[in-house]
Amino acid sequence: MEDNGWPLIPREHYMEKIMASKDAPFIKVITGILRCGKTTLMQMFRRWLLESGVDASRILSINFDSEESWIPRDRTSLYQYVSENAVIGKGTYLFFDEIQNVEGWEAPIRTFYDKGCDIYITGSNSQMLSSEISTKLSGRDIEIHMAPLVFSEYAMFRKGSGRSKDQLFQDYILHGGLPAIAISEDTKASMLIPEMIAGVYNSVVIKDVMERHDIRNPASLRNLMRFVMRNIGDRTSSRKASNYMTSAGTKISHVTVDEYLDYLDEAYLAIRSRHIDSKTSEYMVTSDKFYAQDLGIRNHVAPFRPEDIDGLIENVVFNELVFRYGEVCICNVGDLEIDFLADPKGKPQYFQVCTNISDPDTLERELRPFRVLEDSYPRTIIVYDRYPMDSVEGVRIVSLLDWLLE
Repeated sequence: MEDNGWPLIPREHYMEKIMASKDAPFIKVITGILRCGKTTLMQMFRRWLLESGVDASRILSINFDSEESWIPRDRTSLYQYVSENAVIGKGTYLFFDEIQNVEGWEAPIRTFYDKGCDIYITGSNSQMLSSEISTKLSGRDIEIHMAPLVFSEYAMFRKGSGRSKDQLFQDYILHGGLPAIAISEDTKASMLIPEMIAGVYNSVVIKDVMERHDIRNPASLRNLMRFVMRNIGDRTSSRKASNYMTSAGTKISHVTVDEYLDYLDEAYLAIRSRHIDSKTSEYMVTSDKFYAQDLGIRNHVAPFRPEDIDGLIENVVFNELVFRYGEVCICNVGDLEIDFLADPKGKPQYFQVCTNISDPDTLERELRPFRVLEDSYPRTIIVYDRYPMDSVEGVRIVSLLDWLLE
């Protein structure tokens, strides 16, 4: 099986999702930032199918990023190639990587689906957003979104490195969770990690944002990205960002900033977290917060400073909550704010994030919003430094690393 020379390390969270989707009557669309592991996930799922007893003749895979001459490039040649090399019907599994490189791909894909094939595709954000894929497939699809490694996955990738969990966390905070970066950490390639991260970032910014949206002033976009990454966890209004950039010599309207923030969000560079009202459970029209989906990219854009640690820890928790629960937002309780409300429309849980709560005033600040809540959903304070008690006033207290590795 093609593995690009890298070991195939299981990512059980996503494998469970894709295995659960097997034979479900939808086309599975795997999305995520460049180099997050989409192609590898499909490789591992194909291997699992073979080990589960599916005959190799019922599995067909094409990577349309390949330059090989036999690769179909249009709808007619795609339909012909698949028809000649696979048994079209129920029990056949088709995998199409970077499907956007085939002109008119949606027609043959819909045909194969209608004939009973189980289909899995990936597409590039630069040419086709997941929402556009759904439109082309007329609602026949479900999305499996992948993100870079959360810390528990990162620690597994580096099992045997000899590094303590604290040392691994330091590496993770600095270099992020792209799988290729984690695999490179304990090899000679580690000296090239900054260049690897820069390559991914530049590719995403150029292809998924600048070229896709025909941005004529790339400096303004890069300056906005730097502003957002420097202010992780802070309320970010388009007017505030516009004023800052204008004062720094880059004149840009708040309307354009709004558009650029949407572009960065859809490219998985700066993830938007909205505010929800604790009483009405409705999203509020207010300044949102933004978090980096990968801290390695964040630190490439806005180099790490010791004073950034509070925001970076909050970012790690945000990404972990998204990984575990899906939807995560900031919760407004009157004039107070709780850092995160996870799964707000399902089984809500509240989370505060703090470096240290040994100071009574800090502990009081973190507890105050919880006291005002009118429900009894679970409440947790996650602290970077250990605290001698595991609960206060019914609020769970847990150290960051213990929580991340649960």
